[in-house]
Order: sequence, then C-alpha cells, then structure tokens
Amino acid sequence: MDQRSTSRSTDPHSAEVGGTDGETLVVGEIRGPHGVRGEVRVDPRTDVPDRFAPGAVLLCDDVGPLTVETVRGELGQPIVRFEGINSREAAERLKDRLLRVTREHSRARIAPGSFLWADLVGITVETPDGLRLGTVRDLLRAGGADILIVDGDGAELLLPMIEGVVRSIDLVERRIVAVPQEELK
Repeated sequence: MDQRSTSRSTDPHSAEVGGTDGETLVVGEIRGPHGVRGEVRVDPRTDVPDRFAPGAVLLCDDVGPLTVETVRGELGQPIVRFEGINSREAAERLKDRLLRVTREHSRARIAPGSFLWADLVGITVETPDGLRLGTVRDLLRAGGADILIVDGDGAELLLPMIEGVVRSIDLVERRIVAVPQEELK
C-alpha cells in the first residue's frame, strides 16, 4: 500500500498505517520546505485532526522526536513548523521523511470497540460458511466506504467495508467474516 491509508469515513476507526517495526504508525510524510522560516508541507496519513496540533510530538525517521510548534493551512496538506527547525535549510533536511506515533499512543486515542487500519492488515478473511477468501493486504478509501484489499488464491478481492459485505471483525481471533458482492445478488 502506498502508505497513504487515510479514512474519513463514518467507520469508527483510524486509518493510520503500520510502520515496518510494528510498533509505530505512519501519520504523515514531510513533502518539503515551505518558505524560509523552517516550515514544512505535510501530507497527512491520519484521520486524527489534532495529530499535528501545537505541542504534538511526532517521531521523524532518522531524526527523532519533533514537537509541533505551529500549524496552519488546510487539513489536506497542513503547513507545520517544528520546534528547533528555524530555517529553510533545516526544513529541507526533513523532506520525504515519514512522521510516526507509537501504536500504543494511537490506540489510546480511539473509541472502545474501534480499530486501526493497521490492525486489519494480515487478518484472514472468510465467508460465513468458513471458506477462506484470503488475507487483508491493504485498505483504501473509495467514495463512501473504505475497501479491504484481500489477497486470495492468485487473485485480488476488493471488499467494501459496508454492513452487508463485512459481517464481523474479530481482532482477537484475527478474522473477518465477509460476503463477496457477487454473492449478495
């Protein structure tokens, strides 16, 4: 998955994407500097609007923790200034770096019974009869519903996360019960 897994759907989960270490979640990518005073453009990969709020601490690849000093602009690509980053040159060194938070930190911020997109990757998907459809490889947003991308037996299956298709999600058993759309007819 292009690690851009955002979700602004009504589903009660966050779309933050698992990092390669399994303990962190990607919440954004620094696209490059903005102006001459150390601000950067951020490509958000999260549904949590205050993730880039002043005072928020984000883990930056190969840099370490960065504290948001100011944020402005649109939510689609906020302009962020981090404490200690005061020049265009310093901001340029952050270009293309991923911003992360710990998985534990993200879980503490979501409602009980909700889940993170990262929690669904790798889960087995099967029909109500127990027929294995495959494993969730990724998720994406498409219109009004998020889509599970399932790697099946030599084929990719796209399952919209809507009530009639996805019947249940069990994070403990690592299982999703779903009915492919062709079976709903």
